[in-house]
Amino acid sequence: MSKILDYETYQRFGKARKTSAAAPDPVAILHWLRQQGIIQAPYYLHIHTGRAEIGWQAKEHIALLDGETDTDWVAALKRIGDQAAALNSKAFGYVGFDAWDSQQGIAPDNSTTFPLVQFFIPEHRLCVEDGQMEYFGADNRLLDLALQAPPCPATALCPVSPDVGYSEQRLMQAVDTATQALTGNVTKVVLSRYLGFDYDADLLDLFAEYCLRQKYADAVLMDFGTVGAAIASPELLVKVDNGKVAANPLAGTKTRSANPAENQRIAQALLNDRKELAEHTLALVQMMSELHPHCEPGSLVINRLLDVIQQKNVMHLSSELSGELAEDKHCIDAMLSLFPSAMVSGVPKAASIELIRELEQFPRGLFAGTVGWVSGRDCRFALTIRGMYKYDKRLFVQAGAGVMAESSPAQENEEIRLTSSPP
Repeated sequence: MSKILDYETYQRFGKARKTSAAAPDPVAILHWLRQQGIIQAPYYLHIHTGRAEIGWQAKEHIALLDGETDTDWVAALKRIGDQAAALNSKAFGYVGFDAWDSQQGIAPDNSTTFPLVQFFIPEHRLCVEDGQMEYFGADNRLLDLALQAPPCPATALCPVSPDVGYSEQRLMQAVDTATQALTGNVTKVVLSRYLGFDYDADLLDLFAEYCLRQKYADAVLMDFGTVGAAIASPELLVKVDNGKVAANPLAGTKTRSANPAENQRIAQALLNDRKELAEHTLALVQMMSELHPHCEPGSLVINRLLDVIQQKNVMHLSSELSGELAEDKHCIDAMLSLFPSAMVSGVPKAASIELIRELEQFPRGLFAGTVGWVSGRDCRFALTIRGMYKYDKRLFVQAGAGVMAESSPAQENEEIRLTSSPP
């Protein structure tokens, strides 16, 4: 039987905490509460650093860049973040890559439209950490109901084939063109390809079967009704916690082996690869210059430089930046200074995105944007990569690779193949 801990204290602030004999399973809880009709869109499940949070039912909701041309979406995002802090909550959502230069979200195959910016403050939140579950909201009975969640039933995903996409041949042609264009101003550009599926998938099944089997910094399932995603992001774009700013850029990639000894050799080769080192350090320097104006003078430093981190199929070069958020800056200022990340666009950013538009010739949508939450001057945002993106009843997977002047089209295509995730 569950035991109530400090119930009166938590009830006073609209929250309660319980433990159970088995550690609560957030996926099973979300599945169960959806079955009971408790959770409907919009909702999210966000897992990172040993903490899982489910939020649902919009207390406040913004959906912007859906064709309107006169909306100050940055101010609107700051306002909902400040409002969330006043409510002792957070605003969760996404900013699609195309918010950089577009007023309308469009699926990569132009099949449907959607808002490029969407955030909501949830009426209800369930948080699981250290074997305990905590509820934030006005109905503490939901905590008891969540603890009754049975194990999630096994799901057999049916193989599906794409009905549209950007072919490997076209991608390699684009890489070849880019290598010839990368002279003078543009030194790195990140090119991507996509596959589209006529597949009205349940994102929760995909999240459980794909995302939670990956190595990730942030795993996110979000459903806004007409748009959603299941993401196992390996890369933190930025977080601000009590004034402390941190970013963890990844760039520079090699294929992993199943042999640990061979992986040591590959990791050393990655650290000695001029192209991979240049790809990482060029983007790292740009990110530092972007973040610097939003940090207190002298506070921005590199804590870690050129570590090698292991993913499921690949390994990456990883660095870590930290600083102090300037007193006159909002955390959204820091986030947007890095958006879209140089790690998924290029160096310099504006010129590289112009080249992306010329060579890709399709919208990116949610891919390579960011997802996370904001609450006052605190936030946490991850890159929307290593995921599946759903627009209406169609599903898309997309991945990219950093292209330098010496890039091999075949090698960049192989990197994209290894980091994409068709269902």
